[in-house]
Amino acid sequence: MTPSLAWTPHGFDDWRRHFPSTPFAQPAGELDWTARFIACWERPALRLPRDTVVVLVSGLYSEWLPRCHRDAARALRGAGYRVLRIPVRSSRGVMTQATHIGATLRAHLSDGQRFIALTHSKGGIDTLAALAADPALCERCDGIALVQPPVGPALVVDEILGWGPAEAMSTTPGTRSPATQAPATPASTCPTTSTSPTPRTERPWHDRIGRPLLRSRWLADGTRDISSRRDPRVATMLANLPHGLHSVHAISWSIERSSRFDTFHARLDARRPGCAHDGQFYLEDQALAGLPQICLPRLDHGQPVLGGLGFDSGRFWLALADLLHASRPTSAGEPYRSNEVDFEAGDAGIRASS
Repeated sequence: MTPSLAWTPHGFDDWRRHFPSTPFAQPAGELDWTARFIACWERPALRLPRDTVVVLVSGLYSEWLPRCHRDAARALRGAGYRVLRIPVRSSRGVMTQATHIGATLRAHLSDGQRFIALTHSKGGIDTLAALAADPALCERCDGIALVQPPVGPALVVDEILGWGPAEAMSTTPGTRSPATQAPATPASTCPTTSTSPTPRTERPWHDRIGRPLLRSRWLADGTRDISSRRDPRVATMLANLPHGLHSVHAISWSIERSSRFDTFHARLDARRPGCAHDGQFYLEDQALAGLPQICLPRLDHGQPVLGGLGFDSGRFWLALADLLHASRPTSAGEPYRSNEVDFEAGDAGIRASS
């Protein structure tokens, strides 16, 4: 890791310089919310009503990460919001964790209480499954933000578990119902090294240790659901998201790890040279087709919940909360609010309002 200046959300297009072989096309029109997020980042506001509960859901292995989501919780509470942190267990697959999320929300939210969900990695997929399974709970959700969601499989997990190269899951999930289906994420065209599983005698020592650990009862089901062998119900759920659920997701690339918990940059670079990733997932495997998308540069997979390399995670999650409220649908003829920020003016409008 190298010293860094304060992180900013500008510069996503630099991926073309660092990762020229990436099979990625930025969404067009109303699905590209990058400029909207930048506006909320550069002009911090607290427009989300204070009586809205902010639900934080972290991802796989987060119960063992010191200070996970600590800065986000502090910033949100400091701004006057009630924060509900959902306990997660890496032993749970998506559907089991979704059941626990739903039960926790019903137990801790009063009748009719409105909330938003700010989620990271697998926690976003878990929360979508919880909302999809409970229409009454979903109706009370004023928005969900998914940061770096594992839509496609984790290639490193597949390799550690000896399952060979990951299948192209990212070409099927993440679409809406047939009437509103957007084009699926394009299949990868990145150059790839040998696709044969590494012989046992050549496996790195950390893979030999990692395989039994990932297959242990503490990690197996959760790990399976970020791999190419995840529960098929997850893809079905992602292809049939609740109609009217206000949502946005953020994808990112990174060129260096932000903490000792993200160690796969060199491995992903070597496996598919020139293809963008966040240290855990390739860029196209974070994308949910048909959902509004924020494209962020230089954001490692651990940074949203752990900070590091000049990243202000408290400010980041406050900006997402503000964006969810400012962009809520109002009516058929007025699709998005523009509270104090001219979202539709794009970068020019952001500069003018600064």
